[in-house]
Amino acid sequence: MFSLSADGSPVLVLEAVGTIGFAVSGAMAATRQRMDVFAVAVLGVLVASGGRTLVDLLLSEPVSWLQHWWPVALAAGSALATIPIALRVGPGLDARQAVLTADALGLAVFSVLSCRTALHAGAAAGIAVILGMIGGITGGIIRDVLTGRPAAVFTGQFYALAAIAGTALYVLLIRAGVNRSLAFWLSVGGVFALRAIALCRGWSVTTIGWPTSVRGDGVSR
Repeated sequence: MFSLSADGSPVLVLEAVGTIGFAVSGAMAATRQRMDVFAVAVLGVLVASGGRTLVDLLLSEPVSWLQHWWPVALAAGSALATIPIALRVGPGLDARQAVLTADALGLAVFSVLSCRTALHAGAAAGIAVILGMIGGITGGIIRDVLTGRPAAVFTGQFYALAAIAGTALYVLLIRAGVNRSLAFWLSVGGVFALRAIALCRGWSVTTIGWPTSVRGDGVSR
């Protein structure tokens, strides 16, 4: 089932890896919020499939998981398998770091996969980069919103920029005639590396707003 595609890119293998990464991140976030077992499975599926679904709809392409059920089953199974691990380790685990690491993997895979889908659908290079970013960040937004946390992409984290850099790299490599499989691996690795380095070094994007000591009318409290 997991075989190389016609252009040599291990698409199914990488999609499975990204699905597991996002499903685990969703399950970890759900267990931290003390959700029930069904909610853990549902959140895992939504986080893992949300980005690709949105990109498919924007491109007027058939929604992939409606044609092939295995990503949904894999996401639900991965989310459920995460429960005993989270409960066994307990509060001693830095759950947030585990969530962000798994999320970085999903971000890397699905941003480049979505960019690849857009290029195959005939989208222009710039549009493909944007759709790749959308496909990568949507799962994390769904996870954060449904667990009551501020979405990472909106709080100054180096998140969407990592996806944009990786998808832009993929487009450039393809346009330069680089082997498609190599371009795919380099781009996925690039997104993951950028996100991981940003987490380790605390990279952030400048946020805009008034100091918390200032009211909406501009008068200091």
